[in-house]
Amino acid sequence: MLALVSVKKVWDRGEHNAFTDLCYFKNCFWLVFREGQAHVSNDGRIVVLKSSNGVDWLCAAELTMASIDLRDPKIVATPAQQLLITTVGADRSCDDKVDLQSYLYHSKDGQQWSTPQAVGREHDWIWRTRFIDGVGYGVSYKPSAESTTLYKMNADYSYSPYVDPLFSKAQNGLGYPNEHDLFSLPNGELCCLLRRDADSASAQLGRSVAPYTQWQWRDLGIYTGGPVALLLLNQQLLLAVRLLKPERTSLCSLDVEAGKVKELITLPSKGDSSYAGLVEHEGKVWCSYYSSHEGKTSIYMAELLID
Repeated sequence: MLALVSVKKVWDRGEHNAFTDLCYFKNCFWLVFREGQAHVSNDGRIVVLKSSNGVDWLCAAELTMASIDLRDPKIVATPAQQLLITTVGADRSCDDKVDLQSYLYHSKDGQQWSTPQAVGREHDWIWRTRFIDGVGYGVSYKPSAESTTLYKMNADYSYSPYVDPLFSKAQNGLGYPNEHDLFSLPNGELCCLLRRDADSASAQLGRSVAPYTQWQWRDLGIYTGGPVALLLLNQQLLLAVRLLKPERTSLCSLDVEAGKVKELITLPSKGDSSYAGLVEHEGKVWCSYYSSHEGKTSIYMAELLID
């Protein structure tokens, strides 16, 4: 299915460089990630890189908010031909709590970005946005909470709760749901790959038909951290996830009907790693991710040939 061509380090300027995402827009690759002093620190900023060939990268923009840790940026091209970044800002100025707010940035050229727009309810972490038939959707969670919410984007870039709860811990009593990706099947079904955390907690696969208000869930029997999914042009479904024992970033296939995840390629990775982005372009898959296998957490780009 895939053959690994190369893996190259893209960025290591910060003390901690992590949490990537990737898209293709106006004949260029766009790579986003967080740069900060540590995995959790108050100086987290978003770095936006641009490349015409996936190999040579230039810094197009940096997004910051005073005293706010901007985390887990996700980038996507909109139907209106703009780039959109969703992120969460963590405010740790109060000693006894962390205030979370999801934000959105948009840009016509990837270099000049809008001011941050707060979206969603306070403390709802909208993990990413995907456009389904021209409409933006995203799933939110609250750290250590017991349920998720499916949000729908409005014309003014605001988000409204659409299905609440989407998936809750009460549905099987194990693990709290959090990170996700949404993807469409050729038959028009919408699927949600959902991470859960707790001892022995495994990922869930949700399926729904339009208007996406009724969902059926299936346990995949495997933990998947930082999930991202891509339906290839050959109709095979590719995942990039963090797997455990040992911790590693891997590319996997997903058989939706059988509910089976199969590891295909383990990327050079170890420990603090994963949070990948996937793009298919001209017969290749490009996968951004971060890893600490060379000591310092750094950003990497894997180039893979589709067999």
